[in-house]
Amino acid sequence: MKLQHLRFFVAAVDTGGIVKASERLSVSQPAVTAGLKALERELGQPLFEPTGRGRRVRPTPRAAEFYNDAQEILRKCEIARNKFASKTAPRPRLRVGLLQTIAARHVAGFRQALANRHPALQLRLREGSRTKLKEWLRGGQIDVAWTIVEGAVRNTRPLWQEPFVLLAGKTHRFARKRQGPISWRDVEAEPLILRAACEMPRGSLWPESLRIKVVARAERDELALKLVAAGLGIVIAPQSLATEDVVARSVDELDAARSIGIAWRGDLDADILAAVLEALASIN
Repeated sequence: MKLQHLRFFVAAVDTGGIVKASERLSVSQPAVTAGLKALERELGQPLFEPTGRGRRVRPTPRAAEFYNDAQEILRKCEIARNKFASKTAPRPRLRVGLLQTIAARHVAGFRQALANRHPALQLRLREGSRTKLKEWLRGGQIDVAWTIVEGAVRNTRPLWQEPFVLLAGKTHRFARKRQGPISWRDVEAEPLILRAACEMPRGSLWPESLRIKVVARAERDELALKLVAAGLGIVIAPQSLATEDVVARSVDELDAARSIGIAWRGDLDADILAAVLEALASIN
């Protein structure tokens, strides 16, 4: 017994005719007639009495009783369908804390790559310092920390290393000086922009004897790079922060580097972790 045939029968009884039943259900009249005949064959007896009024129909006494049963069947089917739909599993969620000095293009690339690998995943990003990311991960406020990772530690994975370099605007003499190395002697007394969010310990990037001329202290790397692009000064920063408007140059005596990787909660779903690692590997 097909549910569609029961719908035809109920609609025919409700409207009193084949034409109106087909209009209510947006189904052709021949299809409704054929469905009703199939239902009669299934039940083994007629459903309607002759009325002599064309396609007007009137249920037999037995069919009138069956009408109530058909309505109940259809009602229960609808309830079951809605109940199943309401209990559909929610989309999985991933909360990623990212170091505030991660390059913006890397963040955008990661977001797109992860969406391609795991379309159903709801991604939430939260930016913070290295210390904050550790606190959030330990407190269960994030699932993954995209941060500086050093050494072999459980539930961590180093991904890549990048050197610290000198960043200068396109019109700066360092940007034009493509041949030959840059030394700290060249940098001495050069207008310098300090990054407040620098990953390295204070005083570890250049020798103590170097005379620096600080012209700005930027809390945000975005501001520091804009000042560099405008020609206000140079900045020492990870190489990935270079943009179209900012040129990266190495300094002979500068050998500092940062190790970028992730740390994650021990109960993180293995498939989600794999998707995260694949997405991050694709952007660098």
